[in-house]
Amino acid sequence: MNLRGRRARRMSASMVVLLMLTSAAWAQAPTAPLPPPRPDRPEMPEPEPGSDGPPSTEVPAEKTADENSAHGACLERLSKLGLRFEKRPPVQEGRCSIENPVLLSSLSNGIEVAPASLMACPVAESLARWMSEVVAPEAERQFQSAPTKVLIGTSYQCRDQRNGAKLSEHALGNGVDIMGFEFAKRSPLTIAAQSENSPEATFQSAIQKAACPIFNTVLGPGSDAAHGDHLHLDLRERKGDYRICQ
Repeated sequence: MNLRGRRARRMSASMVVLLMLTSAAWAQAPTAPLPPPRPDRPEMPEPEPGSDGPPSTEVPAEKTADENSAHGACLERLSKLGLRFEKRPPVQEGRCSIENPVLLSSLSNGIEVAPASLMACPVAESLARWMSEVVAPEAERQFQSAPTKVLIGTSYQCRDQRNGAKLSEHALGNGVDIMGFEFAKRSPLTIAAQSENSPEATFQSAIQKAACPIFNTVLGPGSDAAHGDHLHLDLRERKGDYRICQ
């Protein structure tokens, strides 16, 4: 065989080997990567751990339901006690407010509330309890007469405390000022400094002291000059169930 023929055979063999290597390389090449996302369809960011979305500013439904349930229960108790009252919408007057107001016009046994007074439902309930458990029995002991009317000075009033330190309990419908009483068989009694050892003094002292387990604040004659002509009763909540009784 001549030299040209041998060269041709070597070149053919080299081409076959080259083709085999190239095919093997193609077979082992990794799958081509996916193209990046289109600019008009950006990828959504991953949510932060523990985050289910933006914080909610809504009042929890459970809390609203509990408050409505408690208010409804209070109104039902007033009705069972025989009180005459009107349910009123919540009061909002600047910083002053009442969430569960009632306009109270009479207590158990037809004792008139004069004038009819706006207050929080729990205050009306506490006032009814005080009148039936304390005031009426004491009036029978000292005067042999039932009370027919309780005289109110202030119930709801949008104002600060007298010293201006903070909002008054009256501004929340949470307090009531008792100015005196009228009775079936004797003259009216006005809250004031009474003659020592008199039935009036004994009556007033007894109902003032016995108000302390029912109300959280009791102030009257003898506590300070500002309360010399009325009994202030309120349901202000304090730490440790602390009460003021003077």
